[in-house]
Amino acid sequence: MTTNEIEVLFEQIKEVKIGVIGDFAVDLYYSLQTQTGEQSLETKKDVFWGSQPKASLGAAGNVVQNLAALGIHTVHAVGCVGDDLYGREMQHLFQTLNVNSQHLLKASENWDTCVYTKPNETGEEANRIDFGTANSLSDTFFDTLLTGLESLVTSLDVLIINQQFAKPLLTQERVSAINGLIQRFPNVQFVADMRDVGTYVRGATLKVNTNELARFLNVAAPEHPELNWCVENGNTLRENLGGALLITRGPAGILYLDQHGAQYVDGLHLSGELDTVGAGDTVVAAWSACRGAGATVNQALEMANLAAAVTVQKLQQTGTATLPEILTIHKQFFTND
Repeated sequence: MTTNEIEVLFEQIKEVKIGVIGDFAVDLYYSLQTQTGEQSLETKKDVFWGSQPKASLGAAGNVVQNLAALGIHTVHAVGCVGDDLYGREMQHLFQTLNVNSQHLLKASENWDTCVYTKPNETGEEANRIDFGTANSLSDTFFDTLLTGLESLVTSLDVLIINQQFAKPLLTQERVSAINGLIQRFPNVQFVADMRDVGTYVRGATLKVNTNELARFLNVAAPEHPELNWCVENGNTLRENLGGALLITRGPAGILYLDQHGAQYVDGLHLSGELDTVGAGDTVVAAWSACRGAGATVNQALEMANLAAAVTVQKLQQTGTATLPEILTIHKQFFTND
């Protein structure tokens, strides 16, 4: 793609209407100092010091903030939030991004907003203290959420389905309800990224990395999966699921498989330290935005590849990719016509 083609596509992307349903979290970053020389007067235990706290959206929220960074005007968050301080911070972050959180419902008093705390001690991530990742949502509450989603889907171009937590919003049984929506709304594109229950989705484009592909098929993953291995095993999974497959291959690039065959882009050769946390979310967001705007598979692959190359160079954060950043890295690697 040329610079002009990318800019034109971004103008089209702005008007795409996308919903994201799944496991939303807050990522809480802060610096941690454990050797302070201070003890609590009450407990006599060592006191640690935290500083520079910063919150950002994590899990499905990272997909949302990637969509917002791409300039999409209409993004809906569909899921659950707790009635607590982190829930209020999550709502604030959505408001800052102009994300519609009408369908982000407050769950019961026993539901904690999901939080990944990420303390940084001398340049390395220390032990996390996570909140809410073992929440359990009642079927009655999910039915309420599903009713709202059904009314929303009619106005969407794309619905992204996210599952990440040990006790997710979308269990195996609830994925069946989502499958019903996929069948009923063929004009909506459905893109799924599901760590544990991906094999139960039907008719969506499922995004997997090579380790997830091997795990879903119960086969051993080679240390460096070659393209042929990915195509062969990817087609096996794709045929089982009845939908397309988007395979992220780390530095090797991205592969797309459907009933018409395989298309792929090679990864960009990046130098320096890289942080791949959240790169899969960037791929899902960029791919969904492009396909929702009518881009070809090749165009969507190229844009997702460029966007991921931007975010993996952002250290100690689940980064996003904007148009200027994508154009900069495109100029770095490609010569326009």
